Amino acid sequence: MRHSPASVSGQVRNANGQPQIGALVELMGPDATLVARTFTNSLGYYSMERVAPGRYAVRTVASSYLPALKENLRVRSATIVNVTVRTIYDLMQWAPTPRRIRPASEDDWAWTLRSAEGRPLLRWQDDGTPELVSDGSAETTGAAQHRLRMRLAAGAGRGQFGQSGGQVSMAAEKQMRSGRTAVMSAKTGASDAYADAGWMETMLGFRQEMGAAHMGSRSVNTVAAIMTDPMIGTAGQAGLQEVAIRGWETMQMLQSLDAEAGSDQVFLRMGDGSAVVQAMPFASVRLHRGVGALEYRLATAVPAQGAANDIEPETWLPQVNDSAGQAAVERGLHQELGWQTTAGPAHMMLVVYGDNIANPTLEAGGRLTGNGGMGQWMMVDQGSAILRGASQGYSTAGVVAQVESSMPDGNHVRLSYASGDAVVMPTATGPMDIVTILHGASARHAQMYSLALSGEVDKTGTHWRASYRWQPEATVTEVAPYAVDAAEPYLNLYLRQPIQGQHDGEDGRIAVLVDVQNLLAQGYQPFVTTDGSRLYFAQAQRAFFGGLQFNF
Repeated sequence: MRHSPASVSGQVRNANGQPQIGALVELMGPDATLVARTFTNSLGYYSMERVAPGRYAVRTVASSYLPALKENLRVRSATIVNVTVRTIYDLMQWAPTPRRIRPASEDDWAWTLRSAEGRPLLRWQDDGTPELVSDGSAETTGAAQHRLRMRLAAGAGRGQFGQSGGQVSMAAEKQMRSGRTAVMSAKTGASDAYADAGWMETMLGFRQEMGAAHMGSRSVNTVAAIMTDPMIGTAGQAGLQEVAIRGWETMQMLQSLDAEAGSDQVFLRMGDGSAVVQAMPFASVRLHRGVGALEYRLATAVPAQGAANDIEPETWLPQVNDSAGQAAVERGLHQELGWQTTAGPAHMMLVVYGDNIANPTLEAGGRLTGNGGMGQWMMVDQGSAILRGASQGYSTAGVVAQVESSMPDGNHVRLSYASGDAVVMPTATGPMDIVTILHGASARHAQMYSLALSGEVDKTGTHWRASYRWQPEATVTEVAPYAVDAAEPYLNLYLRQPIQGQHDGEDGRIAVLVDVQNLLAQGYQPFVTTDGSRLYFAQAQRAFFGGLQFNF
């Protein structure tokens, strides 16, 4: 099947937004061969017609500025590629922050406060001259540096703690020329069984880039997230409110040394008026040279597992549970020393870590048929029929290894391995009271293996992600819970199918979403309590979400 010719056009400007007249613009193929060449007009615009659809790079050369290169651009029809050319002085205020390994399969236009992927990067060519390189994520389409994007989604989910039933979510992102970025999102819904009792999650984030020629780049970041759910309670008191405020600063102290430091301030309030206040600091230092980096990281808040992107409110809310009848936050002391490098299309990482974890969460599905003290020892979500309790804390050490690589047609593959302790539930020989069940859990050494695939189907525009993470089914908590970007346990599938047009360079003003977790319902550990209740403890509950997404 032959594809219709496409076109590439855009505008070349400097860092102050002034159009560049007579700038040379070259379109190059994946093998660096020259495909087309043109010059900008009196308004800084250029255009290249009759281009075969595919992946290209755009190189721009303007007088008195560094050459600029945008790589891995997908050209389909009328593609807009705007270019900003910069001087050496500009780059001193935009020194790059090394990337943290994140899934290459993040949801469409997923934006993260912790990412600097859209910032320029300086590369030295073979002849010793510098070239400005950008992956195009920040400036590929339209006025990307100062635009407002919005997303609305409506659907229904089942099987997730605090998020079952119908739900509506909204997210917005505003990027400004001044180096500021703001993002906000909100999600609300009501359980099918408790339609009159709705839950809500909101998040507001802010990032300010600050350049200092003598110190390199700095950014100040703040995120506030709030969750309220009248259907969640403990010790017979319904109603849970959780507030988390995270503030941190990233710094480039030397040309090859970067640091990050901040803290989470968490506040919990239960229906009976009891409250928990927790401060959880974190920090990291990274030494990078060429394509390699050595990093030390300290953390206390256990990260959200399998979060698709940082624009979701639950990503910023630490996991809560019940510890001996009192609300508690899952936390710990995590230290790691990691090394990562890039070789061609592959990115590799090796981490040695040590953890001291308090209040590890045990999650179970099931409904109460009697009293049995369940509400005194586990946090109950009446909407989803999921309960959470805390196991005894434990200490462990282990390793994490990960390889991620690009494949043909823009697909990605990631292989991961981890070793360390995880909580194991006892084997039930008969009815047991809930206290015995919870106190019988203990930590044991285990291993984890995972495979994650992601990509996009060119002909249909379908975004997809599939992963399978295995560890012994008797384990009910993660191996290496602090591992960055750990896949959800067992078999998971995510699909996003555009069904109407293009918007702002992205596929689909309207799209269908399907997200299924633990598709084969693996890893459940059954227990019968003395009052006849049936509980199924699992590392991950089987969950489903489906809905429609609208981009504006």
